[in-house]
Amino acid sequence: MTEHIQGTEGIMALVNLALITGNIGKPGSGINPLRGQNNVQGAPHMGCEPKLLAGYVPIADAREKFEAVWHVPIPTHPGLNMIDMMDAADAGKLKILWSIGYDIVMTNPNMHATRRSMEKLDLVIVQDLFMNETAKEFGDVFLPAASSFEKDGTFMNGERRLQRVRRAALPQGEARSDWEIVCDIAHVMGKGEHFAYQSAEEIWDEVRSLWPEGAGISYARMDKLGGIQWPCFTEDDPGTTMLHAEQFTHGKTTALRRIEFVPSPVLTTKEYPFLLTTGRNLYQYNAATQTARTPNGLMHTTDYLQLSPIDATSLGLAEGEIIRLRSVQGSADLPVQVSDHVKPGEVYTTFHSTRILLNQITTSQHDRYTKTPEYKITAVCIEKL
Repeated sequence: MTEHIQGTEGIMALVNLALITGNIGKPGSGINPLRGQNNVQGAPHMGCEPKLLAGYVPIADAREKFEAVWHVPIPTHPGLNMIDMMDAADAGKLKILWSIGYDIVMTNPNMHATRRSMEKLDLVIVQDLFMNETAKEFGDVFLPAASSFEKDGTFMNGERRLQRVRRAALPQGEARSDWEIVCDIAHVMGKGEHFAYQSAEEIWDEVRSLWPEGAGISYARMDKLGGIQWPCFTEDDPGTTMLHAEQFTHGKTTALRRIEFVPSPVLTTKEYPFLLTTGRNLYQYNAATQTARTPNGLMHTTDYLQLSPIDATSLGLAEGEIIRLRSVQGSADLPVQVSDHVKPGEVYTTFHSTRILLNQITTSQHDRYTKTPEYKITAVCIEKL
């Protein structure tokens, strides 16, 4: 839904539909994201988006409160998101990048543009479970991180439920929890007094002291109840299973958003007559940094280009034949899979294989609100080899 230039407006349209039909604040209703991976709800909620503080609070709304606890001034302007960082690096304005749990080269669209930006950086630090493609190609320093099975913490899911994560195994080799790595580097850089935490629980207690809607969600209560949904203001608050039952956070009613249609700029041409959309398969997980190192690869050995029987016949292509998929951005060679799951004129593939590197093809277009890349529409041609 979000991986279009109109992604945010698409979600707004769904919210409008829910409001008009009265499907808000009732059991089994609402607009709820089916998240693509664990804790993708929790990460931005804890301040990983450059314009927000922990609790999904805009910087301007809680600056003084956070500065009083952190004892440092907070910048007056939001930072850069990933797409902004790549643009800044390409322009020579960003010199150091520290990537935690994200394979930039493998995941970002238009890999050629990403590589051009990464080459201009003076220092690249990669903190991850494995030596991913970014670390192999551009990393100067690699910091081995522990997996979620090897550390304590919390996850927040799409229904606002906070749950405890408990260590089930010891970290392997020199791997450690992300917070321990960050705190040690802060200490070496002379800022140890601001990162003197002793446990994940201590960090969480600071978060809930600054976030009123999560103040009642302690480790002890999560252990006892198995998970609590915010808002949960006090230690005797059971949490909130359903939002907006009586009113919205700003009042009894809310406004609909008028949404003007904006067409995607990338359309098919005589040279590029097919529309490519990309996605995932059941057997690999995101950029496959983890799952490609498991026997999952035996079940789905490569990325395939799915195209309709009509298009396969017109192009003279057979099942399993290797073709070259080309766009304005670049090309990739991969096998054909004839499928009635796609319409004539449209093709589909996944992006998991480091041999194929599918994101050499995808466009740099992005959502105008969040800058989420438009992975779902790229004009391509298919060349028989």
